[in-house]
Amino acid sequence: MSDTYVLPTLVKGPYSLIERRLVVNVGWLAVVFRDGVPRTVCGPGRHRSFLGLFTGRRLPATGELSVLLFDTAPQNVHLAVEALRLGDGRRVSVGAMAVVQPRWATEPSILLGVAARYGVLSARYGEAAGIDLYADFRANARRLLRQFGHDDVYLADDERGTLAALPDVPGTGLLRVERFVHVTVTGDRVVTETEREREEAEIKAERLKAKAALQPMVAALDRIRNRFRDEIARECAVRQTRLDVDLAALYGVLPMFLRDPKAAAEIERARLEVISGLLGEYADTIAYTAGELGVTPNELLREIAMGRVPGDPTSPPLPNELDGIERLDDRRSPG
Repeated sequence: MSDTYVLPTLVKGPYSLIERRLVVNVGWLAVVFRDGVPRTVCGPGRHRSFLGLFTGRRLPATGELSVLLFDTAPQNVHLAVEALRLGDGRRVSVGAMAVVQPRWATEPSILLGVAARYGVLSARYGEAAGIDLYADFRANARRLLRQFGHDDVYLADDERGTLAALPDVPGTGLLRVERFVHVTVTGDRVVTETEREREEAEIKAERLKAKAALQPMVAALDRIRNRFRDEIARECAVRQTRLDVDLAALYGVLPMFLRDPKAAAEIERARLEVISGLLGEYADTIAYTAGELGVTPNELLREIAMGRVPGDPTSPPLPNELDGIERLDDRRSPG
Protein backbone atom coordinates (compact mmCIF):
# COMPACT_ATOMS: atom_id res chain seq x y z
CA MET A 1 0.00 0.00 0.00
CA SER A 2 1.35 3.41 -0.93
CA ASP A 3 0.16 6.93 -0.18
CA THR A 4 -2.39 7.57 -2.92
CA TYR A 5 -5.87 8.74 -3.80
CA VAL A 6 -8.16 7.91 -6.72
CA LEU A 7 -10.54 10.70 -7.68
CA PRO A 8 -13.39 10.56 -10.21
CA THR A 9 -14.20 13.32 -12.69
CA LEU A 10 -15.78 16.33 -10.96
CA VAL A 11 -15.84 18.98 -13.68
CA LYS A 12 -16.47 18.70 -17.42
CA GLY A 13 -15.90 21.23 -20.16
CA PRO A 14 -15.50 23.89 -21.27
CA TYR A 15 -18.35 23.83 -23.82
CA SER A 16 -19.13 26.77 -26.14
CA LEU A 17 -22.62 28.27 -26.05
CA ILE A 18 -22.94 29.13 -29.71
CA GLU A 19 -26.76 29.01 -29.77
CA ARG A 20 -27.08 30.97 -26.55
CA ARG A 21 -29.12 28.22 -24.86
CA LEU A 22 -28.19 25.72 -22.11
CA VAL A 23 -29.74 22.57 -20.59
CA VAL A 24 -28.39 21.44 -17.21
CA ASN A 25 -29.26 17.93 -16.03
CA VAL A 26 -30.14 17.01 -12.48
CA GLY A 27 -27.01 16.35 -10.42
CA TRP A 28 -25.01 19.10 -12.15
CA LEU A 29 -24.43 22.83 -11.83
CA ALA A 30 -23.19 25.04 -14.65
CA VAL A 31 -20.92 28.07 -14.49
CA VAL A 32 -21.24 30.35 -17.53
CA PHE A 33 -18.10 32.23 -18.59
CA ARG A 34 -18.20 35.37 -20.71
CA ASP A 35 -14.91 36.05 -22.45
CA GLY A 36 -13.17 33.73 -19.95
CA VAL A 37 -14.65 35.33 -16.82
CA PRO A 38 -17.22 33.43 -14.68
CA ARG A 39 -20.47 35.37 -14.62
CA THR A 40 -23.30 33.22 -13.30
CA VAL A 41 -24.26 29.80 -11.91
CA CYS A 42 -27.14 27.88 -13.53
CA GLY A 43 -28.99 25.07 -11.78
CA PRO A 44 -30.76 22.09 -13.38
CA GLY A 45 -33.23 23.01 -16.12
CA ARG A 46 -33.45 24.76 -19.51
CA HIS A 47 -31.88 28.17 -19.90
CA ARG A 48 -33.05 29.63 -23.22
CA SER A 49 -31.87 33.20 -23.09
CA PHE A 50 -29.18 35.20 -21.36
CA LEU A 51 -30.78 38.64 -21.84
CA GLY A 52 -29.69 41.01 -19.10
CA LEU A 53 -27.61 38.25 -17.55
CA PHE A 54 -24.46 40.30 -17.27
CA THR A 55 -25.62 43.92 -17.54
CA GLY A 56 -28.71 43.91 -15.36
CA ARG A 57 -30.71 45.30 -18.29
CA ARG A 58 -32.65 43.51 -20.97
CA LEU A 59 -29.82 43.56 -23.46
CA PRO A 60 -28.55 40.47 -25.34
CA ALA A 61 -25.46 38.79 -23.94
CA THR A 62 -22.47 39.62 -26.08
CA GLY A 63 -18.97 38.18 -26.23
CA GLU A 64 -17.79 34.56 -26.27
CA LEU A 65 -19.83 32.35 -23.93
CA SER A 66 -18.61 28.99 -22.53
CA VAL A 67 -19.73 26.74 -19.72
CA LEU A 68 -18.23 24.32 -17.19
CA LEU A 69 -20.38 21.56 -15.67
CA PHE A 70 -19.84 20.74 -11.98
CA ASP A 71 -20.98 17.34 -10.65
CA THR A 72 -22.95 17.55 -7.39
CA ALA A 73 -23.51 13.81 -6.80
CA PRO A 74 -21.66 11.90 -4.05
CA GLN A 75 -18.53 10.13 -5.28
CA ASN A 76 -16.60 7.06 -4.06
CA VAL A 77 -12.95 7.88 -3.50
CA HIS A 78 -10.13 5.52 -2.49
CA LEU A 79 -7.65 6.96 0.02
CA ALA A 80 -4.56 5.27 1.42
CA VAL A 81 -1.90 6.42 3.88
CA GLU A 82 1.15 4.55 5.13
CA ALA A 83 3.11 4.65 8.38
CA LEU A 84 0.62 6.45 10.60
CA ARG A 85 2.05 6.58 14.12
CA LEU A 86 -0.27 5.49 16.93
CA GLY A 87 -0.33 6.46 20.57
CA ASP A 88 1.89 3.52 21.57
CA GLY A 89 4.52 4.28 18.94
CA ARG A 90 3.47 1.55 16.53
CA ARG A 91 2.84 2.33 12.86
CA VAL A 92 -0.04 1.17 10.69
CA SER A 93 -1.16 1.70 7.11
CA VAL A 94 -4.77 2.68 6.45
CA GLY A 95 -6.78 2.33 3.27
CA ALA A 96 -10.32 3.65 3.02
CA MET A 97 -13.17 3.84 0.53
CA ALA A 98 -14.88 7.14 1.31
CA VAL A 99 -18.07 8.73 0.07
CA VAL A 100 -17.31 12.38 -0.64
CA GLN A 101 -19.47 15.23 -1.89
CA PRO A 102 -18.39 18.49 -3.53
CA ARG A 103 -18.91 21.50 -1.32
CA TRP A 104 -20.75 23.33 -4.08
CA ALA A 105 -23.52 20.69 -3.88
CA THR A 106 -24.76 22.34 -0.67
CA GLU A 107 -23.20 25.77 -1.23
CA PRO A 108 -23.75 26.72 -4.91
CA SER A 109 -22.82 30.30 -4.12
CA ILE A 110 -19.13 29.39 -3.77
CA LEU A 111 -18.90 28.28 -7.40
CA LEU A 112 -18.23 31.75 -8.81
CA GLY A 113 -15.30 32.17 -6.43
CA VAL A 114 -14.03 28.66 -7.20
CA ALA A 115 -14.32 29.23 -10.95
CA ALA A 116 -12.55 32.58 -10.64
CA ARG A 117 -9.71 30.87 -8.78
CA TYR A 118 -9.14 27.84 -11.05
CA GLY A 119 -10.34 29.20 -14.40
CA VAL A 120 -11.93 27.52 -17.37
CA LEU A 121 -9.73 24.39 -17.56
CA SER A 122 -11.64 21.51 -15.96
CA ALA A 123 -8.54 19.40 -15.17
CA ARG A 124 -7.40 21.91 -12.57
CA TYR A 125 -10.40 21.31 -10.35
CA GLY A 126 -9.93 17.56 -9.96
CA GLU A 127 -6.22 17.93 -9.26
CA ALA A 128 -6.78 20.62 -6.63
CA ALA A 129 -9.68 18.74 -5.04
CA GLY A 130 -7.70 15.49 -4.83
CA ILE A 131 -4.61 17.10 -3.30
CA ASP A 132 -6.66 18.94 -0.67
CA LEU A 133 -8.76 15.87 0.12
CA TYR A 134 -5.71 13.67 0.60
CA ALA A 135 -3.96 16.30 2.73
CA ASP A 136 -7.04 16.65 4.95
CA PHE A 137 -7.44 12.88 5.25
CA ARG A 138 -3.80 12.32 6.15
CA ALA A 139 -3.66 15.15 8.70
CA ASN A 140 -6.97 14.26 10.36
CA ALA A 141 -6.22 10.52 10.41
CA ARG A 142 -2.80 11.17 11.95
CA ARG A 143 -4.36 13.36 14.64
CA LEU A 144 -7.24 10.97 15.33
CA LEU A 145 -5.28 7.69 15.42
CA ARG A 146 -2.73 9.15 17.80
CA GLN A 147 -5.36 8.63 20.50
CA PHE A 148 -5.41 4.83 20.02
CA GLY A 149 -3.05 1.94 20.59
CA HIS A 150 -2.13 -0.71 18.04
CA ASP A 151 -4.59 -3.35 19.23
CA ASP A 152 -7.41 -0.79 19.40
CA VAL A 153 -7.01 -0.15 15.67
CA TYR A 154 -5.71 -3.45 14.27
CA LEU A 155 -8.02 -5.75 16.25
CA ALA A 156 -11.16 -3.61 16.04
CA ASP A 157 -14.35 -5.50 15.13
CA ASP A 158 -15.31 -2.78 12.65
CA GLU A 159 -12.30 -0.89 11.31
CA ARG A 160 -14.57 1.89 10.10
CA GLY A 161 -15.06 2.87 13.73
CA THR A 162 -11.46 4.07 13.97
CA LEU A 163 -12.17 6.76 11.35
CA ALA A 164 -15.78 7.46 12.31
CA ALA A 165 -14.95 10.91 13.67
CA LEU A 166 -13.22 12.13 10.49
CA PRO A 167 -16.37 13.23 8.60
CA ASP A 168 -17.13 15.64 11.46
CA VAL A 169 -13.78 17.38 11.00
CA PRO A 170 -14.13 20.31 8.58
CA GLY A 171 -11.78 20.21 5.63
CA THR A 172 -10.20 22.96 3.60
CA GLY A 173 -10.67 21.59 0.08
CA LEU A 174 -13.42 21.31 -2.49
CA LEU A 175 -14.58 17.89 -1.27
CA ARG A 176 -16.13 16.88 2.04
CA VAL A 177 -16.09 13.32 3.42
CA GLU A 178 -19.59 12.10 4.29
CA ARG A 179 -18.77 8.61 5.51
CA PHE A 180 -16.45 5.64 5.10
CA VAL A 181 -17.90 2.52 3.53
CA HIS A 182 -14.79 0.35 3.86
CA VAL A 183 -11.58 0.65 5.87
CA THR A 184 -8.57 -1.69 5.96
CA VAL A 185 -5.76 -1.46 8.49
CA THR A 186 -2.37 -3.11 7.91
CA GLY A 187 -0.71 -3.75 11.25
CA ASP A 188 2.77 -2.81 12.38
CA ARG A 189 5.35 -5.10 10.80
CA VAL A 190 7.04 -5.87 14.12
CA VAL A 191 3.72 -6.78 15.75
CA THR A 192 2.53 -8.94 12.84
CA GLU A 193 5.87 -10.77 12.64
CA THR A 194 5.78 -11.40 16.38
CA GLU A 195 2.23 -12.76 16.12
CA ARG A 196 3.22 -15.01 13.24
CA GLU A 197 6.20 -16.41 15.17
CA ARG A 198 4.01 -16.96 18.24
CA GLU A 199 1.40 -18.79 16.17
CA GLU A 200 4.09 -20.99 14.62
CA ALA A 201 5.48 -21.76 18.08
CA GLU A 202 1.99 -22.66 19.33
CA ILE A 203 1.40 -24.95 16.34
CA LYS A 204 4.76 -26.64 16.93
CA ALA A 205 3.97 -27.11 20.63
CA GLU A 206 0.59 -28.66 19.77
CA ARG A 207 2.26 -31.06 17.34
CA LEU A 208 4.78 -32.14 19.98
CA LYS A 209 1.95 -32.58 22.48
CA ALA A 210 -0.03 -34.74 20.07
CA LYS A 211 3.07 -36.77 19.24
CA ALA A 212 3.76 -37.35 22.93
CA ALA A 213 0.16 -38.46 23.47
CA LEU A 214 0.53 -41.05 20.69
CA GLN A 215 3.81 -42.50 22.00
CA PRO A 216 2.15 -45.22 24.17
CA MET A 217 0.14 -46.40 21.16
CA VAL A 218 3.23 -46.40 18.95
CA ALA A 219 5.17 -48.37 21.56
CA ALA A 220 2.36 -50.93 21.86
CA LEU A 221 2.24 -51.38 18.08
CA ASP A 222 6.02 -51.84 17.99
CA ARG A 223 5.82 -54.52 20.67
CA ILE A 224 3.09 -56.36 18.77
CA ARG A 225 5.05 -56.16 15.55
CA ASN A 226 8.26 -57.39 17.19
CA ARG A 227 6.41 -60.19 18.92
CA PHE A 228 4.95 -61.58 15.74
CA ARG A 229 7.70 -60.50 13.35
CA ASP A 230 9.19 -63.98 12.85
CA GLU A 231 5.77 -65.60 12.50
CA ILE A 232 4.60 -63.01 10.01
CA ALA A 233 7.80 -63.30 7.98
CA ARG A 234 7.55 -67.12 7.98
CA GLU A 235 3.91 -67.03 6.89
CA CYS A 236 4.71 -64.55 4.10
CA ALA A 237 7.57 -66.73 2.91
CA VAL A 238 5.35 -69.85 2.85
CA ARG A 239 2.62 -68.07 0.91
CA GLN A 240 5.12 -66.68 -1.57
CA THR A 241 6.65 -70.13 -2.07
CA ARG A 242 3.25 -71.67 -2.71
CA LEU A 243 2.47 -68.96 -5.22
CA ASP A 244 5.81 -69.52 -6.96
CA VAL A 245 5.16 -73.27 -7.18
CA ASP A 246 1.70 -72.69 -8.65
CA LEU A 247 2.96 -70.24 -11.22
CA ALA A 248 5.93 -72.46 -12.12
CA ALA A 249 3.58 -75.42 -12.64
CA LEU A 250 1.31 -73.26 -14.79
CA TYR A 251 4.07 -71.98 -17.06
CA GLY A 252 6.13 -75.17 -17.01
CA VAL A 253 9.30 -73.68 -15.48
CA LEU A 254 11.33 -74.24 -12.33
CA PRO A 255 10.02 -72.41 -9.23
CA MET A 256 13.47 -70.89 -8.85
CA PHE A 257 12.97 -69.08 -12.16
CA LEU A 258 10.46 -66.75 -10.51
CA ARG A 259 12.93 -65.71 -7.82
CA ASP A 260 16.27 -65.89 -9.63
CA PRO A 261 15.87 -66.23 -13.40
CA LYS A 262 19.61 -66.25 -14.01
CA ALA A 263 20.33 -69.11 -11.59
CA ALA A 264 17.29 -71.04 -12.84
CA ALA A 265 18.49 -70.64 -16.43
CA GLU A 266 21.89 -72.09 -15.48
CA ILE A 267 20.24 -75.08 -13.79
CA GLU A 268 17.95 -75.60 -16.77
CA ARG A 269 20.90 -75.45 -19.14
CA ALA A 270 22.84 -78.04 -17.11
CA ARG A 271 19.80 -80.33 -16.92
CA LEU A 272 19.25 -80.15 -20.66
CA GLU A 273 22.89 -80.99 -21.27
CA VAL A 274 22.58 -84.08 -19.06
CA ILE A 275 19.30 -85.15 -20.70
CA SER A 276 20.78 -84.60 -24.17
CA GLY A 277 23.73 -86.81 -23.26
CA LEU A 278 21.45 -89.55 -21.92
CA LEU A 279 19.21 -89.38 -24.98
CA GLY A 280 22.23 -89.69 -27.24
CA GLU A 281 23.48 -92.67 -25.27
CA TYR A 282 20.13 -94.47 -25.05
CA ALA A 283 18.55 -93.31 -28.30
CA ASP A 284 17.97 -96.91 -29.46
CA THR A 285 15.84 -97.68 -26.37
CA ILE A 286 13.45 -94.71 -26.57
CA ALA A 287 10.85 -96.47 -28.67
CA TYR A 288 10.92 -99.56 -26.46
CA THR A 289 10.70 -97.54 -23.25
CA ALA A 290 7.81 -95.48 -24.61
CA GLY A 291 5.91 -98.63 -25.47
CA GLU A 292 6.49 -100.06 -21.99
CA LEU A 293 5.21 -96.84 -20.41
CA GLY A 294 2.22 -96.60 -22.72
CA VAL A 295 3.16 -93.27 -24.30
CA THR A 296 4.46 -92.17 -27.66
CA PRO A 297 8.19 -91.44 -28.13
CA ASN A 298 7.43 -87.72 -28.49
CA GLU A 299 5.45 -87.71 -25.23
CA LEU A 300 8.30 -89.56 -23.54
CA LEU A 301 10.86 -87.00 -24.73
CA ARG A 302 8.60 -84.17 -23.65
CA GLU A 303 8.17 -85.62 -20.15
CA ILE A 304 11.88 -86.18 -19.80
CA ALA A 305 12.65 -82.63 -20.97
CA MET A 306 10.32 -81.31 -18.25
CA GLY A 307 11.99 -83.48 -15.60
CA ARG A 308 9.07 -85.90 -15.23
CA VAL A 309 8.79 -89.67 -15.40
CA PRO A 310 5.81 -90.90 -17.41
CA GLY A 311 3.57 -93.14 -15.32
CA ASP A 312 5.11 -92.08 -12.00
CA PRO A 313 2.26 -91.05 -9.68
CA THR A 314 4.63 -88.74 -7.74
CA SER A 315 5.41 -86.69 -10.85
CA PRO A 316 3.00 -83.80 -11.54
CA PRO A 317 1.24 -84.19 -14.88
CA LEU A 318 2.17 -81.90 -17.71
CA PRO A 319 -0.68 -79.35 -17.91
CA ASN A 320 -1.99 -77.73 -21.01
CA GLU A 321 -2.43 -73.94 -20.81
CA LEU A 322 -6.20 -73.71 -20.24
CA ASP A 323 -6.46 -76.68 -17.85
CA GLY A 324 -3.47 -75.38 -15.88
CA ILE A 325 -4.98 -71.92 -15.49
CA GLU A 326 -8.32 -73.38 -14.40
CA ARG A 327 -6.62 -75.64 -11.85
CA LEU A 328 -4.58 -72.71 -10.56
CA ASP A 329 -7.74 -70.67 -10.13
CA ASP A 330 -9.37 -73.61 -8.31
CA ARG A 331 -6.39 -73.95 -5.98
CA ARG A 332 -6.39 -70.25 -5.16
CA SER A 333 -10.14 -69.80 -4.80
CA PRO A 334 -11.51 -69.79 -1.19
CA GLY A 335 -13.34 -72.82 0.16
